[in-house]
Amino acid sequence: MEKIGIFGGTFNPVHNGHVRLAKHYMEQLGLSRMLVIPTKTPPHKAAPDLADSADRLAMCRIAFEGMEGVTVSDMEIRREGKSFTVDTVHELKKEFLDAQLFLLVGSDMFLTFRKWKDWQEILKNAILCTAARTDGELQALYACGKELSEFGKTMVFDFPVFRVSSTQIREKVKKGESCRGFIDSKVEEYILHHGLYKGQDKMEKNEKDYVEIIRPLLKPKRFEHSLNVAEQAVFLAKRYGEDEHKAYVAAILHDICKNMPQNEQLQWMEKSAIILDDNLLTQPPVWHGFAGAEYIRQVLEIEDEEIINAVRYHTIGRAGMSKLEQIVYLADLTSKERDYPDAERMRQVVLHSLHEGMREALIFAVRNQAEKRLPLCIDTCQAYNEYLREETDRRA
Repeated sequence: MEKIGIFGGTFNPVHNGHVRLAKHYMEQLGLSRMLVIPTKTPPHKAAPDLADSADRLAMCRIAFEGMEGVTVSDMEIRREGKSFTVDTVHELKKEFLDAQLFLLVGSDMFLTFRKWKDWQEILKNAILCTAARTDGELQALYACGKELSEFGKTMVFDFPVFRVSSTQIREKVKKGESCRGFIDSKVEEYILHHGLYKGQDKMEKNEKDYVEIIRPLLKPKRFEHSLNVAEQAVFLAKRYGEDEHKAYVAAILHDICKNMPQNEQLQWMEKSAIILDDNLLTQPPVWHGFAGAEYIRQVLEIEDEEIINAVRYHTIGRAGMSKLEQIVYLADLTSKERDYPDAERMRQVVLHSLHEGMREALIFAVRNQAEKRLPLCIDTCQAYNEYLREETDRRA
């Protein structure tokens, strides 16, 4: 039976990590062919600085040129509307009737796979595969794969980690830095020749500007809280070696939609490309994170994915959180005006370790939801399981 890999993504831009990953999958799965499929409009995540689909397609063809068994397909770009993977899988299933399909996704997409449109239908028709992008992701991926295996076959690989991301490439291009070693030299030439990713970063406002932006949007106590969270976030960023400006911006904006009417929050959530968890939709108190992420992306024109995600997940958390996301999450919980029982102990824990702070914070969040008899969002469950599992593994 022919084995075909489906390697999709924004490829914004394609880099050497993508190419290496494709080679690993070809070898480990024994694929006879691989289809590299740039998406037109990603449905599962916001895509800042998204280059035109024709440019991303051209760059993929350059990067994978001459790689045996690999074809770069424009099938999703030709399709109208958002690029839903279930439609791609169905289309390929009809074209390759007797083939075994392997859907190759990034670790972040694997961990949030239950949010995909008709995800169970995808698992009926393709084997879902992923590989760790960072050294600490494997256990979370194995656990998620075990949960998904009830509905279809999944495979998790421990390939060597190549530390590069499309976000890093775009930032290097903006700064006029060389991307040598991270992307194909001909892809870099294409980017420079076509002037891609040169747009000014709208995030680079003075920090005081953001204070004045949120002031009229928030009630006095909420405004004061935001100032305190920003102060705590900068303190934690200094302590744990994170970008202090990013920490300040994400923290000062984390509650930007908190005092917005709920119907407006819901409208902003629905504008997002994120497929929303049904449990999240039953809990209006946490909507402002998802609404705020989309608001700062569209209204404030912030393009930094780390900042957007730090705002989006500051109330519910998620598996595989970046250091910036952890800092904003914990700064919100430990800002100086917080006076819930155990607040001072939480501050001391966070001072000692971000990881321990996240573990304790998630235990606190899960217990709080249970006491109120409220459902847990899938992202919170996965985050809780990840941090508890890592603690168990260390004790073993």
